[in-house]
Amino acid sequence: MKKIKNISILLVLILTLAGCGSKSADIEINESDYSSLFEKIDDESDGTTETSDEIDSSASSDATDIAETLNDDTALESEDVMQTEKSNEADAQTTDKNVEDEVTAEKIDEVTEAADSDAEGTSAENGQDEAASAENNADVEKTTDADVENNAVDTNATNNASDVPTETPSDESNSADVISVSAPPQTGGHIVVIDPGHQSKAMTDKEPNGPGSTNMKMKVTGGTSGRTTGLAEYQLALDIGLKLKAELSNRGYTVVMTRESNDVSLSNVDRAQIANNAGAEAFIRIHANGSEDTSVNGAMTICQTPNNPYNAAYYSQSRKLSDCVLDSFVAATGCKKQYVWETDTMTGINWANVPSTIIEMGYMTNPTDDTNMANADYQQKMVAGIANGIDNYFAN
Repeated sequence: MKKIKNISILLVLILTLAGCGSKSADIEINESDYSSLFEKIDDESDGTTETSDEIDSSASSDATDIAETLNDDTALESEDVMQTEKSNEADAQTTDKNVEDEVTAEKIDEVTEAADSDAEGTSAENGQDEAASAENNADVEKTTDADVENNAVDTNATNNASDVPTETPSDESNSADVISVSAPPQTGGHIVVIDPGHQSKAMTDKEPNGPGSTNMKMKVTGGTSGRTTGLAEYQLALDIGLKLKAELSNRGYTVVMTRESNDVSLSNVDRAQIANNAGAEAFIRIHANGSEDTSVNGAMTICQTPNNPYNAAYYSQSRKLSDCVLDSFVAATGCKKQYVWETDTMTGINWANVPSTIIEMGYMTNPTDDTNMANADYQQKMVAGIANGIDNYFAN
């Protein structure tokens, strides 16, 4: 039995060695060891117990040594495999890490590039915004400079207004501007009513010569006309009246016109009441004279007498106004001075409860006066003379 057992052990050892494959080369068993082992087995068959025991002990010892050797080799192989697997795993991790780093680097590059692009776009937009802002600032500066310059011009114009010769806006029938000649200091701030005498159609109905008077007179006549020029008195009166309005307005007066057209129906009483209702401080009535004697020429003014039964209280003021206007008119035009005619026959004066005067600018029956009064330059002088007289009246 022992022999069979030993043979079985040998077979197991041989099979084990055969199963080790490449590791069998690492186990060194000499042929002499096999021979010795089998010799011991043969000796065992002679019945020697000690030898069998020794063989068993030796075989057991050898088997133990071989097993330990195999176990050591297997352990070494397992350790090598584990180290190899760890190495491969480390390499794989390294590779993955490298790939990840590469991808991350690419992403970083893309993000950086996008950021640079955005930054460039933002810089460009900021540059445009800054340029636009600069342009707007420039426009603001230009606008501010222009406003300052305009304000300076306006201020200078305001400060120098009194130094500029006064001019009047022209109308369709009067293109010449009124220029003051030797104008005294302007006072302005007063209410002046201008009444261009007559109208295109006479009013033959009668009205009282004064309030409560039984003396009746035609409401308004058609006036006279130029013997040389053919100019109608109502047209001449309107031309001068409109230019005087512009001149006085330029001088700061508040001006009210009884009429600004020839196509009206205003009686002499109506005209006086317009002045009364306006609270006129001066009522200027514009007319031209006529005579059977064509040689008669020159200018005159008209007011009530000190004993006027209707408005004697205004005599002194009306006389003063009449004197001032006549003197300034003659000085401006160079025409002949006649006089101030005091009469209580003028309906338009008798109904006026304000200082009043009539200016008879010249004789339309006189060739020289008629031609002069139709002349635009001379008209400017007439207007300036009347306006200067009004200034003198309020100044004194």
